[in-house]
Amino acid sequence: MTRVLVVDDDPQFRRVVRIALAASGYEVSEAADGLQALDEMGAKPINVVLLDWKMPRMDGAAACKAIRARSEVPIIVVTASDSVRDASAIGVDAILRKPVNIEALRGRIETALEVRGIH
Repeated sequence: MTRVLVVDDDPQFRRVVRIALAASGYEVSEAADGLQALDEMGAKPINVVLLDWKMPRMDGAAACKAIRARSEVPIIVVTASDSVRDASAIGVDAILRKPVNIEALRGRIETALEVRGIH
């Protein structure tokens, strides 16, 4: 089963994404910021990370760098922020803007997994 980690400081967003992806057969874990994401990744294997860009304690850019230091897991940024500059230079595989279309999100997840040879 594909494991997805949803990292976002908005609990409602995490809930909606978790329900939608679980209905599609994904196992979904959640984290409220980058620090929690790193803890979650240490607790169990993750196949893809959905990462907000603006969060407290550790933002998306810092989280992406920290994740890349330990893993080549696909990272998809899902954000309302317009300040996602140079994201691909630090290892982001794709960027989706909020509000996100769940079908588009599923498609990006599948594409990222195929490109990385995970699926």
